[in-house]
Amino acid sequence: MHEVVTISVSQRANHLNTQFFNIQEGYLQLSKEQQVNDSKIFLNPTVDKVSRTVSFTPRALLWDARTGNGSLGTYQYSETQDYHFGNEDRFKDQTIIKTHPKIPKSEYQSALDAGTPLPTLSRENTKYWSDYSKLIYGPSSFNILRDWYHDVENPNQPDFQNLGERKFDRYSIGYDEFTENYLQEFFDGNLHTELEKCDTLQGLNLVSDVESGWGGFSSALLLELRNELPKKTVFSWGFNEDDPFTNDSPMKGLSKKWLPIISNKLRSTINMMLESDLYFPLYASPGLTNWETAGENCRILDSINATVSQSNLEQRKTMDYLTTAVTLGYSSRNMITGMVIGNTDYSFCSQIAPFKNSHKHNGAHVFSRSFIDRRSQMCQNHSEPDPQSKIIEMRTHRYFPSDTIPAEFSRDYEFALELKSSEKSRDIFKHWNEFVVRYFKNDNDREELKNQLSDYASAYESGWYEDEDSGDDDM
Repeated sequence: MHEVVTISVSQRANHLNTQFFNIQEGYLQLSKEQQVNDSKIFLNPTVDKVSRTVSFTPRALLWDARTGNGSLGTYQYSETQDYHFGNEDRFKDQTIIKTHPKIPKSEYQSALDAGTPLPTLSRENTKYWSDYSKLIYGPSSFNILRDWYHDVENPNQPDFQNLGERKFDRYSIGYDEFTENYLQEFFDGNLHTELEKCDTLQGLNLVSDVESGWGGFSSALLLELRNELPKKTVFSWGFNEDDPFTNDSPMKGLSKKWLPIISNKLRSTINMMLESDLYFPLYASPGLTNWETAGENCRILDSINATVSQSNLEQRKTMDYLTTAVTLGYSSRNMITGMVIGNTDYSFCSQIAPFKNSHKHNGAHVFSRSFIDRRSQMCQNHSEPDPQSKIIEMRTHRYFPSDTIPAEFSRDYEFALELKSSEKSRDIFKHWNEFVVRYFKNDNDREELKNQLSDYASAYESGWYEDEDSGDDDM
């Protein structure tokens, strides 16, 4: 067995992993003849010898702000005293300080507990990831920011002490929060507990936002994770929203409000790439809630994980195999430039405007292409691809979307996912480098960032480019 542990950092990341683990729960409902994956890779089995039953909990560590878990308590399914609410008699001789109103259990969770028909999910009843989570998590899965509270109106940026005066909106805030308050506690506590449940750990998935303090928090966590587990494979996944560089005239769209956001994004991306074997820059489409965004992107996360956990051992691949398929041994090209299904590219790279001297007419050079085929009907005349073509093909079972995924994102059960590494990634690093040159006048890490961005841009170049030095340092 080669287990994979998932670390989920932020409310939006927890929504995505909830959808993924709901799919894992669905696999448990299949008959023995229908089984398509090895559930033990992502789920930890606990055997009850008395009743002769097996229960499964996710191999997951979830980080969120206070109240971000909604009505779900850390010990909800093993103790009844996690909250004061509903246990007033037990606390009658103690002083109770209420810091926030009770969050009622969702109708969906109530129906799951009662075994009654499940209600239809919508934007209104999926505010929290726990509103529609199907599996029961172990107590060691939950990790909470003690001083930051979930903001229902702005769910991806916690609020300090619930005062409405300070947001979890800076890379430095998140980085310092983890290193100063949680590093030792997390690694000696909950992470160690989860790792002990694994026989042969293959690697980890880390999912996070990159535009807020969560990006800095994840970067600090990932740096220490690499020191702790240097030989294990790590895939990191970062959610990106639109910014001025997704417009046709990037620099014209810049204003003061964008400076901290782009600063967070580029610092988080650089550090997650440095400490990961593969980095998946996910795109959060505008206008979608976290529940919908998770449903849209789950087919990408599930396709990667299905490839390493499928029951067909001849087709099953390792995380290391996937890494080599994308990078071809060039560790500096570990960003997934394209994640294409049909006509849709789920990578944030696809949203970025071309840099001013990009090869617009000839198209971006493709360094590697990999396909994960999830179609049941295979081509009869299929032959193995030529190794010199840099195209790698993998196969796994069809998609089994959970009924918690919005209908518009769960219609296609059979598809092929294309993973690309191409020159398009260069556009991001060149835009960011120009941004750092123009606006990071007093940042202590300015020169280091410029060098890192230039190195990554060079790694994604093919062919000759005209001199592009703008001389902005002299402005």
